[in-house]
Amino acid sequence: MSIIDLHIEGMTCSACSSRIERVLSRLPGVTAEVSLLEHRARITGLSLDDAIAAVRRAGYDARPLGPSLTRQRLSTWPRSPDQDHVPQGIEAFRLIFSLVALAIMLIEMASMLSGHHGWVPAPVQFALALVMQTVVAWPFYQSALRAARAGSANMETLISIGSLAAFFGSVSVMAGGLPQEEGHGALYFETSIIVIAMVRIGKTLEQRARGQALSAIEKLTRLDPAEIAVREPETGQWVQLPPEAIRQGRQIRLLPNQAISLDAVITEGDTEIDESSMTGESMPVVKHVGDAIYAGCTNLSGTITATVSCDFSQSRRAQLGEKMLSALASRAPIGALADRIAAVFVPMVLILAGLTFLGHLFFDRPASAAVSSAIAVLVVACPCALGLATPAAIAAGLARAAQMGWFFQNARALQQASRIHRVVFDKTGTLTSGRPFLIGFADSESETRLAEDSHEKPWPDWLAAACAAEQGVEHPLAGSLLSYAAGRPMPRCSDVHYVAGGGVRARVESGPFVGKSIRVGSSSWISPSTPPQSVLALHTDVSAVDVAIDDQWSGRIWISDRPRHDAADGLASLKKMGIQVSIMSGDREAAVQRIAQSLGGIEFLAQLGPQEKAARLDAWRQSGDGVAMVGDGLNDASAMAHADLGIAMASGATLTVKSADLTLSTAAPIRDCAASLALAKDVLRRVKENLMFAFVFNIAAVPMAALGMLSPVIAGSAMALSSAAVIGNAVRLLRWKKPAFSS
Repeated sequence: MSIIDLHIEGMTCSACSSRIERVLSRLPGVTAEVSLLEHRARITGLSLDDAIAAVRRAGYDARPLGPSLTRQRLSTWPRSPDQDHVPQGIEAFRLIFSLVALAIMLIEMASMLSGHHGWVPAPVQFALALVMQTVVAWPFYQSALRAARAGSANMETLISIGSLAAFFGSVSVMAGGLPQEEGHGALYFETSIIVIAMVRIGKTLEQRARGQALSAIEKLTRLDPAEIAVREPETGQWVQLPPEAIRQGRQIRLLPNQAISLDAVITEGDTEIDESSMTGESMPVVKHVGDAIYAGCTNLSGTITATVSCDFSQSRRAQLGEKMLSALASRAPIGALADRIAAVFVPMVLILAGLTFLGHLFFDRPASAAVSSAIAVLVVACPCALGLATPAAIAAGLARAAQMGWFFQNARALQQASRIHRVVFDKTGTLTSGRPFLIGFADSESETRLAEDSHEKPWPDWLAAACAAEQGVEHPLAGSLLSYAAGRPMPRCSDVHYVAGGGVRARVESGPFVGKSIRVGSSSWISPSTPPQSVLALHTDVSAVDVAIDDQWSGRIWISDRPRHDAADGLASLKKMGIQVSIMSGDREAAVQRIAQSLGGIEFLAQLGPQEKAARLDAWRQSGDGVAMVGDGLNDASAMAHADLGIAMASGATLTVKSADLTLSTAAPIRDCAASLALAKDVLRRVKENLMFAFVFNIAAVPMAALGMLSPVIAGSAMALSSAAVIGNAVRLLRWKKPAFSS
């Protein structure tokens, strides 16, 4: 089912986003998520025209965003809804005039509070208020009118009613239509001016804070450079093309200090590459002919020619960027309550403001006090802070995670990561370096031991066939066989199939075993044919791969690997966080035990197939543990589905990265596993702080305003600053530092 992304124009508060989401979700077969922070809707089950029409029926306008990572898509982020189609000069005037008018009226208030008559004449106050109403507040009235035409109300509805009541009440006082009670002659003009000014200033602060979060994301997904030199195959000439127009197999040229926008393989030249944006590795990495380079990195020193290995949309950078954009469009479960409250809050506030007005009159309070209290209720109760409490912190957290090279699948995954109590690691390619090497092999007749740096490479026919069958398989053990086979003749194989938890099966098409089937994998999968006892007794503490031809055991290959350089520190950090650590592997018990002991005596389970891994994960979850599964190979994709959180390294198999809830694209992913979970905990704590502040603010402020304890000026200022405070608290996450994990 296709996914449509729309940029929503005119959305200003959580009541707006809730209404749009409600209108869309009521349509048959349609699901929708609307982000107030990004002013974006992600919709499935509708055509583009129908989606835009539905948004317009809700009282808002929309325009399509590209389905993938495009400049158009990113360019919409830093803008405010009331900035759409508005020249920057008008926006600047609105802000500057608000600041000037606010300063004048605050001085006027201070003068009156000190016992002096106000120094700003009523006509000047009227002129200031008129400009505020017709120019500065105009976007608020437009939004309120759109909502009214759609039969709904939003934050601007509350502000507009309160501000207009204050303005026209003051005009009536000036015209003599209402009695000018002592102390209230200029109150309404002050209210009209200061409320609008504070809301405008508060929105500016909120927008700048939002822009910090979104700019951090935009930097991570920016498409640089605009064009790349590409060789024309017919003429051999170099032409400039944008990355999106360059297809797999084309040759590109990269100059020193040029950003890399496509995944490619070097064909000419040597250079150093800055991979810090993708792996976190601060030191340049030397690259030679045949080495892979990735979009998002920077060519530092040499001019190189490279062959594009995939289209931009399939590059690692684009996939991770798309993953991050999808995460931003999602909702965290913790924000559901706030969304439900915001959806009904505005109508409730309108009713409460009316009751406040009538209540003051009923108790013989002056009409001016009744109007003042009703206005205060309207402006203080806007649910903007409540609606931004969760998405602001989630967006800032996702942005900071992406800056660190950690990519969450969605907001739910970020929330789930904060509740992890046990982390389970696969062994091969996850806790180990992922660069295994052959240490020997044997058949029924002889055993061959190899030194790691040996240049003598015996080559029995069954081993050649086994290596041939492993071509194209994305598993670290397959890489060790192919590395050993480099430069040697191998037979052809067809019908190659990888069986998760078992190994590879294929048909040999040439050589001594032509026409025969071959299996390369675990001993249990190779059975009923088994190695002789003399072979079983050898190298019991390393990984073993058996080979069977036509279901008859032909040989055994021993492969060793070392723990990853950051494994010990990473596991120790998890333990210091109070998180339990386990290893699950399909490898032999002695081989798994050797790695577990070298990493500090960690709990381990060996010789498990995919179903057994899934059952063990389910058991841990049922016992109440929040469980994360960390993997890097094809075996891990199914197991991750049974964990609360699936974590993968970006260097792993494509299937695993796509199925993961969290992808770690750094030079030290095991160490960063602990840090990423720590960030998730801090994000959730910031969300709870924001929600608590927003709830307490509304619960305390609305009754105070209704009882006349808050003037409209104070109410408007508090409402505007509460939204800015929530955003500011969230933006602090952009400066988050990795914990030291000191004992």
